Amino acid sequence: SSLDSNGGNGHSSVYDAVVLRYYVQFHLDAQLRRASAFAASKGVVLKGDLPIGVDKASVDTWTHPELFRMRASTGAPPDAFDANGQNWGFPTYNWDVMSEDGYEWWRRRMTHLERYFSAMRVDHVLGFFRIWELPAHARLGRLGRFRPSVPIRRHELDERGLWFIDRLCDPYITGLELRRVFGDRDGEAAGRFLEETGATSNGADGGVTPTFRFKPEFATEESLLDGDAFKIRDGSPDWLVEETRAMRAGLVALQHNVCLLRDGEDPDAFYPRIELEKTSSFTNLDPWARDALAWLADDYFNRRQDTLWRENARRTLPALTECTGQLVCGEDLGMVPPCVQPVLEEIGIFGLRIQRMPHDGRYEFGKPETYAYDTVCSPSCHDTTTTRAWYEADEARRRRFAVEALEMSGGAFPPPRAYRAEHIEKGSGSAAFAPPADGVHVSRQGDAEARRRTSLDSGGGSRPGSRRASLDKGASSLRNPFETANAFGGGGDATQNEAPGEPPARCSPSVMRAIVRQHMASPSCLAVFPAQDLLALAEEYAATRPAEEETINDPTNNRHYWRFRLHARLEDLASDSEWLAEIRQLVDESGRNPKSFFNQRGA
Repeated sequence: SSLDSNGGNGHSSVYDAVVLRYYVQFHLDAQLRRASAFAASKGVVLKGDLPIGVDKASVDTWTHPELFRMRASTGAPPDAFDANGQNWGFPTYNWDVMSEDGYEWWRRRMTHLERYFSAMRVDHVLGFFRIWELPAHARLGRLGRFRPSVPIRRHELDERGLWFIDRLCDPYITGLELRRVFGDRDGEAAGRFLEETGATSNGADGGVTPTFRFKPEFATEESLLDGDAFKIRDGSPDWLVEETRAMRAGLVALQHNVCLLRDGEDPDAFYPRIELEKTSSFTNLDPWARDALAWLADDYFNRRQDTLWRENARRTLPALTECTGQLVCGEDLGMVPPCVQPVLEEIGIFGLRIQRMPHDGRYEFGKPETYAYDTVCSPSCHDTTTTRAWYEADEARRRRFAVEALEMSGGAFPPPRAYRAEHIEKGSGSAAFAPPADGVHVSRQGDAEARRRTSLDSGGGSRPGSRRASLDKGASSLRNPFETANAFGGGGDATQNEAPGEPPARCSPSVMRAIVRQHMASPSCLAVFPAQDLLALAEEYAATRPAEEETINDPTNNRHYWRFRLHARLEDLASDSEWLAEIRQLVDESGRNPKSFFNQRGA
């Protein structure tokens, strides 16, 4: 083979590198299987992670290049976390080719992971409906479009009088725009990076202004952000660094100043640039043209894709669920189309609920008491800042969160509305404590759910499936879940009539306790907590490390990933009886410990 030929020792130049990875992978597999078996023997479920993307230089793209669109990248559209969107750099998938063998590549991935895990998180499950695809020369996430998607056709533009395609697709750059973006440096920007088109545009004052286009060598994000034009020497003065940054940012903004994106493979297909209504290219159109284009953009994002995306997920996602007995959970955060939740329910995939990223657009914060049973809830995750860092970052938001989400009253936190273990089957609240809030969802039951429960039960003793089975017997013998709340600072004596106090500026243990209890009490089948959030239950752990240092992964920064390490030794945590007792109490009082149910009933 190519690995055992050539070279002075009979091996190719890459032989040593490849066999080293074989060796490491072999031992990683053996160690993880041993760890998985040990966890199962202790009643612990291991939940794995199936990434949505693979690296362009990975073994997958090397051995199966036909499965990937290597001249494109995946990412995420602009949102509250990153105004420029995200570009992850992974190739997108060639779903048509993958379908030819029944998505065997995905099936192999899933069945292999079953060697280690009883549950699986499918990263960015929205990608199985549609993926945000960016051209190869993009470096940010703004100039993307969804794949697959139904484009805007040339005849649709013609029918509405939008026949000036170049004006809509090329960056809108006029003399007035240059002055607005660069101020008195507009001449420098035009001379170095642009060239005049020879055409003019009418200014808002009725005057005439020249129009410009990028010189070919600066026409893409790649050329601006990766080229040499903005390199400065170490030790350069701060004013030069700032001027260079401002010039580059201004030019990138001009590249984004378009209304439509061309399809590189179909000259009659176009896609609306996301948030096009915020561009001066759009606002400088005549009113009738703005109305026509806005209607087409709204139709593209909010109406015409539903059937296509629904059917794409129905074809692809069963490849993951039908080949495994694992509980499959989908990370369905971000710009979520209406078709996603019904399809996930239909296929039997749990959704993810992060309180600061609510699925219900009517609220700023999620309401854990309304979550459906077939969900996984958590106050934060590896792709967000920790709860402590998020809580402390914004004073106004902290006040709203304390009052609206935690229902703080009189400076204390009442028991969660969702302590309803006896009614978990319906994914709603108990009438004995509070009625279900508007929009409470009742999850479907069926064979898929039975398989999920079996998957969890197979891993050991304490299983959410066992917890659920025990609920059928009723809850009459359970002790009052609030009887020990005050012993752990639950703030259960606060009343709704008291004037709200000022929330603590720090995410103190009492604040974190209220957040954890609220999620523990949720009807969600699984409540998952990052270690950082649980460590914040104890002042000695929270006080010894700045909250902003505890983020595991920042998706908006490709230089910040997976370098987090616990600042407390596992041996010390395992011997911290007070901290462990508090976590055990939170689990027991929420009804999430099956052994507590059985012990209380003499089982």
